[in-house]
Amino acid sequence: MSRPLTGITRRCRHLSFPLVLLAALLLAGCAQMGSFNTDSRNEVPEEKMTPQPYHPAEFRDLLIPSELDWVRDKSMVVKTDSFAGGVLYFSGRVEVNSLTDYFITSMRNSGWKLVGSVKYRDVLMAFNKPYKTATIVISEAEMGRRANVSIYITEEIAKEKGSQLEDATPQPRPFSF
Repeated sequence: MSRPLTGITRRCRHLSFPLVLLAALLLAGCAQMGSFNTDSRNEVPEEKMTPQPYHPAEFRDLLIPSELDWVRDKSMVVKTDSFAGGVLYFSGRVEVNSLTDYFITSMRNSGWKLVGSVKYRDVLMAFNKPYKTATIVISEAEMGRRANVSIYITEEIAKEKGSQLEDATPQPRPFSF
């Protein structure tokens, strides 16, 4: 003889199927998270890949750290037959001291010579190489959370190519009183 089902037993019987189904889905999800795929072991996760520095299009011997973003509104490039130059402005979450060390090293590696530097509220570094000059100003922004970098760069294209331009403009004279 079977006993009649009470109200509590009937409710438990109705809940048991959904609970078993939920437990099975959770276990299946956990099993997938812990599974090892031999193909993905050799891959480097995206967040661990180090972004590479880049060159501005017009100035191939200038290397910019990937943490800096180019600010187009504050930048300009001038190019004529005899001259190329401009002001390049970058901003990013980088420490000023780290950027200073980076630019000194990367500029030297690209053949630039550090000819002067000044540290005050900002850091100013002057570099040159034949027919080129670059001045880099690094300043702290947002209470040290960001850095802004202004790069003033010039290149005398005509001299670099070995051509002789006739200078029609008079040479500047010292002031006389």
